[in-house]
Amino acid sequence: MEQGESTERTQTPESLELTPYKAPRQKRSRKSLERMLEAALQHIRSQGVESLTISGVVASVGLSVGAFYARFPDKTALLHAVQERFHAQLEPLIRAEMRREAESCTDLAAAVRAAFGVLIRRVTGERELSRAFMSLSVFDPVMRAKGEAVNRERRDALAEILLRYRDEIGHPDPRLAIDVAYGIYAAVVRGRLVFGSDHELYYGIATTQLYDELIRALTLYLKGEEAARTVGQFVPAETGLPAPEPAPETPAPETERPRPR
Repeated sequence: MEQGESTERTQTPESLELTPYKAPRQKRSRKSLERMLEAALQHIRSQGVESLTISGVVASVGLSVGAFYARFPDKTALLHAVQERFHAQLEPLIRAEMRREAESCTDLAAAVRAAFGVLIRRVTGERELSRAFMSLSVFDPVMRAKGEAVNRERRDALAEILLRYRDEIGHPDPRLAIDVAYGIYAAVVRGRLVFGSDHELYYGIATTQLYDELIRALTLYLKGEEAARTVGQFVPAETGLPAPEPAPETPAPETERPRPR
């Protein structure tokens, strides 16, 4: 280890650790590290994670491959650091914008549209970076732990806004309903980002229409049974499943009338 450097290991909530990399203390070395991280982030943003290479990253900032390995043991460690950098930049923007958009809301429907609208715009606006970390987290427990921590923070920020309208939430446990609504949102957005608009689940639904319908569905879910009745989609609270349609009546067999003699 070079003088003036330390090996940095960042704990996740699940006690998983980022792959260690050398965090320089000297100003010049810190700038070199920052340039590598920013170059990798910008490459993923513009070209996707599939084409990211170590040689490409260092060449784009005028450094050598040796300079990379002086900081990172491998490409996975670089991706972990880029994911940390990405969320450190994005999450404060999401929280601040959600609170700002929600300030003018006067009811639950408006708050749902404002808060989920910010989440959708910000996450899908970084399509390649969001898609990269969503996809890689399937096989990388460190990335998955970071993603789970981020989702908890976003869910808490959402709950802080929507619980102001708890009296409009038609569920005996408003916080649980908000958590489920967030899960529905996350599943739809993840599917769209990872699989794209041609995936069979979406049947050619336009992106704007998909997200508009998602927000409408989340609003109806949070409002509960009364809202569902207004659109003819009553959902029983006991099971959470659509009420079964009554079985069609079987017509009684016709009896042959006696013919007149």
